[in-house]
Formats: sequence, C-alpha cells, structure tokens
Amino acid sequence: MKKIEWNANGWTVIQESDPEKHILEITCLTEDGKVVEVRRRHNDGEEEKLKGKLDEDHSLPMAFEDFKKAIVKGEIKFK
Repeated sequence: MKKIEWNANGWTVIQESDPEKHILEITCLTEDGKVVEVRRRHNDGEEEKLKGKLDEDHSLPMAFEDFKKAIVKGEIKFK
C-alpha cells in the first residue's frame, strides 16, 4: 500500500488499483470531519459507492480520525 495523503475535507485515495494483482482502487469522501462515502473501482470501470455498513464493525458516516486509525491498523478490509 502506498503512503496515504489524507484529505480532511474532500477525496482521499486509500488504495491505488493494480490490474496485474487484481487490486481495486479505494477512495473516501470526507465532509465536516466525517467519512461519508467510500468508492470501490474495478479496473473495467465498474464503480461501487459504499454508504452505510463497510463491514461487521464499521459503518458510515464515521469520524475521520477513527476511519484513519482503522485503515492504518488494517481493521477495514475491502474486497
């Protein structure tokens, strides 16, 4: 994973795509200190907007700092 340049208001790229490894691009949108949307993009251009539940333990909207900690610790898994 690349070093993330976090944007506290706007879009942040969490993970860049890598077609050879079948890795998706993941971005998040932060507004007013909360992550309100996560987008998962496939290499073929298909895009899924994740709003609400991300996994069993994490839901949106989520405090920006809590989201950052969860991503850095690897607690949120994007498939």
